[in-house]
Amino acid sequence: MSYLEPTLPLLLALGVVGLVSAWRRSTKGHRPWLLTISIGGILLLSMNVAAWFFSLPLEMWYDADPFPPESAEAIVILSGSVHPPSLNRPYTFAAQDTYERLQHGLWLFKHWNSLPILVCGGMLNEDEPYAATMRRVLESEGVPTEMIWIENRSKSTHENAVYGSKILRDHAIGRVALVVEANSMARAAASFRQEGIAVVPAAIRFTKIDGKLTDLVPNWRALALNGEALHEYIGIAWYGLRGWI
Repeated sequence: MSYLEPTLPLLLALGVVGLVSAWRRSTKGHRPWLLTISIGGILLLSMNVAAWFFSLPLEMWYDADPFPPESAEAIVILSGSVHPPSLNRPYTFAAQDTYERLQHGLWLFKHWNSLPILVCGGMLNEDEPYAATMRRVLESEGVPTEMIWIENRSKSTHENAVYGSKILRDHAIGRVALVVEANSMARAAASFRQEGIAVVPAAIRFTKIDGKLTDLVPNWRALALNGEALHEYIGIAWYGLRGWI
């Protein structure tokens, strides 16, 4: 727990106290409905139980078993974020989401099947492509360079699939184990299938609840997860409208 973690429930508790006071002072026809919706919405979206509920339609289709349910011919890892160079750190490095995906791909390579690994991610700024950063991580973990393929042109999940599928077809690969978060798998897998690549889901980081009172305690992590789920719902709708999935 960080020092900032307790501030969210504390601030929301103060907000609820203020909301109750506002209701007591209000009169019929002048109820604080906007304030109620605001406080209530933030309270709901910051609970683990809400994050689990909103993510469930995205994640329920995938098995939490770390071993993919079917065989594949290659492992595909999509990039998340990469930290760019800074004044005192003149190099890029994988952010947490990308690093977690890479670690799972490495685990599959070492404990499931030593397949070629395709890393996908282009250049969103003037620094090196995300895929190049990802390749360095894989190489540092002992994956032979010749078993790492890079797709370094894409700037979205759709382009990951379009450009990544071309590389796969060039290597006569038609079935892959795809590594992304469980709540991102539906859109990512559908994008590759649209390009003619069969996908074996290798999902990570499922949204979970503990069945304890803490699932109802507001926290920053739940807010972030709900934001990711909303991003995916909008993304699925947009990709569907564009014919990308």
